Amino acid sequence: MKRILALTLSMVMLISSSLCVFAAESTPATTTGGDQGSISRQVQDLIDKIEKMSTDNEKETQELRDAIAALTRAVNAKGSHSSGGGGSKQTPTASTPSNSNYVNFGGTVTYQGGKIEINGGRSNVTFTIAAPSSSVISSASTLAGKVGGSLVSCISTSSPGVGFKTAKVNFYVGGVQNGDNIAVYQNQNGTWVQLPVVEIRHDHVVVNMTRHGDIAFVRVPVLASITG
Repeated sequence: MKRILALTLSMVMLISSSLCVFAAESTPATTTGGDQGSISRQVQDLIDKIEKMSTDNEKETQELRDAIAALTRAVNAKGSHSSGGGGSKQTPTASTPSNSNYVNFGGTVTYQGGKIEINGGRSNVTFTIAAPSSSVISSASTLAGKVGGSLVSCISTSSPGVGFKTAKVNFYVGGVQNGDNIAVYQNQNGTWVQLPVVEIRHDHVVVNMTRHGDIAFVRVPVLASITG
């Protein structure tokens, strides 16, 4: 029991330290004071509860360990998401896992999330999703900063053997929420061109395309409308 209690105390100290570091590094654009204070109060409540433990109650200790694990996940989630503008301080990397048709961009998974409409009709065409070059990602990150947003994901699309004039594509973009403003840009001959966004919903962004290329998904304060 003493060993379990010591482990529990160590976990609490680790989380408390993480909260302090996170609070010091965060800006008003990346964290909410009320949420952070709530997590801190929960950690303190756990510390007080542990100190008052006078009997060897394995069930109670396990409950505390579960609560601490939940708090750890909350701290990690706070540190990995940004809700403000200005772009990211550090550009995430993008990778295309072998034998898989999706990109992991700094923890955000992106792939084709539904049937594609080719030239106005439903089809069985599947887009190949791959990671763009580091120079493209760097350029996309700079773009996000210029429009006052943050880069959510950056991918490259293709469909070998299948061409199209227009394509309505449903992209799965993990972490996108209802009400988010996601602007989508495509690198066309070295210039980032904004694409028409048809729909934004939980984990999905539906986009109209006329060609393949590198695509950047940018979370912005306000989503401007596109015509043409």
